Amino acid sequence: MASIDMASIEERIRRLEDIDAIRDLKARYAEYADEKYTDDHRRKPQDELDRIGRLQAGLFTEDAVWDGGEHFGLCEGREAIYAFVRKGGWSFAMHYFLNPRIDIDGDTAKARWMLWQVCTLTEGDTPCWMSAIEDDEYRRTPEGWLMSRMTFRLKFMTRFDVPWTEVRNLPFPVQQALAKAKG
Repeated sequence: MASIDMASIEERIRRLEDIDAIRDLKARYAEYADEKYTDDHRRKPQDELDRIGRLQAGLFTEDAVWDGGEHFGLCEGREAIYAFVRKGGWSFAMHYFLNPRIDIDGDTAKARWMLWQVCTLTEGDTPCWMSAIEDDEYRRTPEGWLMSRMTFRLKFMTRFDVPWTEVRNLPFPVQQALAKAKG
């Protein structure tokens, strides 16, 4: 009878626990992103947005990068991420992160997520569909797993009433609205 390699079992269990912790981290990111809005699709008061923004930014390492690409910009460092997430250009959002592929390599990890998001752009009270790919990097810290880089690649963003096959990506002034929110 072959003996069971205990180190191998322990490594496999740790890998599964790490994957679960990263899934939980991404779920908390979505939860904090969506908690900024009331059930009737309004932004909560700024003091509440500040509190939630701190929680959301706390999911990143101090030196993290949030890379929203050409559409949403670049934030370097936890404080810059906080400044971005506490403002935003949305009056409502629901983030659905799907199909995770998570690869663990010791105390670092990479993951790819598909994002499906329903949202309302504050500018013009515009309802939207959004789809993207997020490639994340993670680092194990004394506080647990944290995101060290999030790279967002928009696939489409369109008004709810216009099919993405007719007007792809940003048929309204989202860049200006988000720039105003950052300023």
